[in-house]
Amino acid sequence: MAKRVAIIAPPFVKVPPKKQGGTERIVEETIDGLYKKGYKITLFGAGEYKGKAKFIRIFKKPISEIEINRATVEASRDLRLEVVYIASVIRELIKRSGQFDVILNHMRGECLLLPLSKFIKSPIVSILHLPLFKEMEELISFYKNPNIVTISNSQRKGFNKINYLSTVYNGIKLEDFKFNNSPKDYFLTMGAIGEHKNPKEAILATKKTKYKLILAGGKKREPYFSREILPLIDGKKIKYAGEVGEKQRINLFKNAKALLFPIKWQEPFGLVMIEAMACGTPVIAYPAGAVKEVIEDKKTGFIVKNINQMVEAMNKIHLVDRKKCRQRVEKKFSLQKMVDDYEIIIKKLTK
Repeated sequence: MAKRVAIIAPPFVKVPPKKQGGTERIVEETIDGLYKKGYKITLFGAGEYKGKAKFIRIFKKPISEIEINRATVEASRDLRLEVVYIASVIRELIKRSGQFDVILNHMRGECLLLPLSKFIKSPIVSILHLPLFKEMEELISFYKNPNIVTISNSQRKGFNKINYLSTVYNGIKLEDFKFNNSPKDYFLTMGAIGEHKNPKEAILATKKTKYKLILAGGKKREPYFSREILPLIDGKKIKYAGEVGEKQRINLFKNAKALLFPIKWQEPFGLVMIEAMACGTPVIAYPAGAVKEVIEDKKTGFIVKNINQMVEAMNKIHLVDRKKCRQRVEKKFSLQKMVDDYEIIIKKLTK
């Protein structure tokens, strides 16, 4: 009899996302991969869905599509909508207790489902897509077997009290990312435009070279974007593409000389790195978060510490064999590898 797996998506954009939405993209690919292996999948989500899973719609619209007049509501409305979504998911799981062999939770309110494990029959696996913090560690460590999955080993650093279940790296559909060994004459940075992603230093580094930079991303954090980034965009050497759809994203990846990834925060994974490398595009990154687990320094890109080192790496990016970038993703970060790892977890919990 086929195993029954429930997957809980975040409530922010629909599955699959039209534009930005890394976690939602991972959810869709996990559904496709497990479905091909013969699992019966039920998806809890928001908005419209037309994929292979049975769909339980929690919200009619994802939060990003709910019209909110910021002038007439409290500042915490987005947070409160997310809490209502999570509470609604909990209600549905209680109602369906025993209907699933395993529940894979991709919501960022993962801790809220920990007490639920005492009241329903199905094991709940929470995949952490964001960094841990001390208060979170204290709560999770209260539970003997919390079934916590990290998406990198660096994500666990400094949080040793938790009894982790596994690390499962994010994976992508390799067939969606066409290899290109002849890039155009520009560099790329892609993601939310906030100080934690540090696109400003990618811009400043590019200005010290003969190359162009394309900046892509729709989540503009204010006042950072208006004060620090917008004045540096001239439309010629530094171009802003805004939030891009799937085809445009892939074209930007495969035609770039390299992806610039000068992050300041402890990013748990960094999906854009493997999306770029799948196209053969190397990555130049600062050594934060999971960067050292994803990039092989001097083989699939360069790990640098400042603007000057980034400039140096940009000027010698031609030394990186783009085929090795693709091969690394094929070996460690494919959809097949990710789904196989989730299947190991499912089998372990359903013995």
